[in-house]
Amino acid sequence: MSAMDAIPEQWSAREMKMVNVVDVFQHKPGIMKKAEKYLAQLKEGLAANIAGDCAFFPDGVDVAKGQFARGENHKGFPFISMDMPQQFSKTEMFTYRTLFWWGHYLGFAFMLKGERLPVYLDRLMARKETPASEEIYFARNASPWEWDWTEENFKLLSATPEEEFRAQIDSIQYIKLCRFYPLDDPAFASFDWAAEGLNIYRAMTKLFLYP
Repeated sequence: MSAMDAIPEQWSAREMKMVNVVDVFQHKPGIMKKAEKYLAQLKEGLAANIAGDCAFFPDGVDVAKGQFARGENHKGFPFISMDMPQQFSKTEMFTYRTLFWWGHYLGFAFMLKGERLPVYLDRLMARKETPASEEIYFARNASPWEWDWTEENFKLLSATPEEEFRAQIDSIQYIKLCRFYPLDDPAFASFDWAAEGLNIYRAMTKLFLYP
């Protein structure tokens, strides 16, 4: 039996209700434009405030242009992301990504890979119980492109023993630090993306970037 054969011939009451909902599609373009505007404001704020950090960045990191990406179907939901600062290659990764994922969350993440990884790891272990690590999660999935906020994929940095953390990073060979803000939080409507995005950037860089 094919997948098409398994679809019931009759429309269910729920399906009939959903096919008559138009509000989401009418308002979606405006919502995504607003998210893009907020990300652009964060990009400007980062560009104006991180010049002093460039000496600590790997060579070739973009600290001016940034990179935006937009899609309609990340696991069924639209998204828009912004990388700033950013650098990607086959062997190196150094980027601060902000991700707005429809129906899920707004997330801020530092993604790190390459020859400096052992240095970043040692600094994180020395500082993981400081206030800067509060509510910071680290990725556990073998792929750095997995963004589902689940217990299998992410764990609180401050709640993870050093031995476990080192073994995890040794296994996956990258570090991804994340701070999540659920979209269903009543306070999200007044959330300042630019200010909080810069605050999280500062908190994360305190954990791994500086000697």
